[in-house]
Amino acid sequence: MMTSLMPTMLPPLHAQLVLSDGEGRDWQSRVEAIDPYALTVARPFDLPLDGGPTTGSPLELTWGSDGGSFSLPVELAETVRDGHVALWVVTPKGEATRSQRRAHFRLDLDGDVALTVQDEAFDGHLVDVSEAGLRVRLTPQDARAFRPGSPVTAAFEIRQERFGVAGRVLRSWPSARANGDDATDVVLVLELPEPQARDLRRAMMAEQVQRRRLARD
Repeated sequence: MMTSLMPTMLPPLHAQLVLSDGEGRDWQSRVEAIDPYALTVARPFDLPLDGGPTTGSPLELTWGSDGGSFSLPVELAETVRDGHVALWVVTPKGEATRSQRRAHFRLDLDGDVALTVQDEAFDGHLVDVSEAGLRVRLTPQDARAFRPGSPVTAAFEIRQERFGVAGRVLRSWPSARANGDDATDVVLVLELPEPQARDLRRAMMAEQVQRRRLARD
């Protein structure tokens, strides 16, 4: 029997939310059911079947409402299935609090990105995107131009819709391409005006819905 403390505030049924783990990974989900001691949420569709948090893992659940953004510490209690849909049952582990950050989620992408830093143009590979930042993959040589704090512009497409954004370099680290070649991942921090952030959210949501549909077929 679950005996977790219920918080003073919960996301409403069918609310869009973000699940975060202790490694800084974010996934979008949705509230599918609420009972007195637990929440049932959609298992993030972009997680591999053998990857992601395991039973007992601590997570942070974040959602937005008219009153702001809120977060709730939870624990992954079990994974269940409803037909072809995988669900997570999470139990609250504390009180809901007003979050210091907006409920962003990152969408994994596999596409081209055109970058400009210090009036020099570079072609990179887009790894993931949120309305708060981008992660791009460059050759180690090209990445030398992307010093922390440098202003950068980036242009990329989501579902054939083109976006041009501006940001600054946050950090970088060595990585590798799928073929094993050396690469460098660079994270850009974005501060988008709300109309542009809204358009980007809409495109990411449309892409996520399409991927979910394909996964169910």
